[in-house]
Amino acid sequence: MALFKVPENVSVDDFFKNHVPKQFAEMTKSADMSSMAGKEFTVQFDVSGKKYCLRIKDGKSLEVIAGGIDKPVLGVKLNEPDWRDTVTGKIEGVIDRFTDPTQAADPAMFSNLLSTRGTLHVELRKPDGNLMPFSMTFNGEATPAATIKLSLADWISMQKKETNGQNLFMAGKMQFDGDVVFLMSLNNLL
Repeated sequence: MALFKVPENVSVDDFFKNHVPKQFAEMTKSADMSSMAGKEFTVQFDVSGKKYCLRIKDGKSLEVIAGGIDKPVLGVKLNEPDWRDTVTGKIEGVIDRFTDPTQAADPAMFSNLLSTRGTLHVELRKPDGNLMPFSMTFNGEATPAATIKLSLADWISMQKKETNGQNLFMAGKMQFDGDVVFLMSLNNLL
């Protein structure tokens, strides 16, 4: 998982324009990104209305596009306080898989990302009871859509592949609403 080392007061602009390119270079320096040769991956972050798209070509070249693009492969939308907690390490594991270029280099994951259409809304319950909402839009398509509700700890366990959505649902630890077929199609991505 991508773990950033940035100051607590990092601005959204500074993070994407300075910290992300440095970490990208470090992460891809020793990683086998050969499966991404000839391919382009775009992940766009909308942080309280501030959009930054990361366009990765051939697994080695990164372009940060302030203002974003139309229809990125993956769009992640969250509020700035929650974003800050995730990038400064206060809360680890929420979006780390989606900021790690080596994850997208997995041929199966990349193929799944390219073929998935729709939006997943996520409502995470923090230990203090407050909610951390965010959404992931695949290939710029708002529909089909689904919402999942679970604890922050269970979401992180899912990201670490310690459990999956089906197990959490069967144990009563995750609730969902919306398009069930779409939600099931996300099993390999979450």
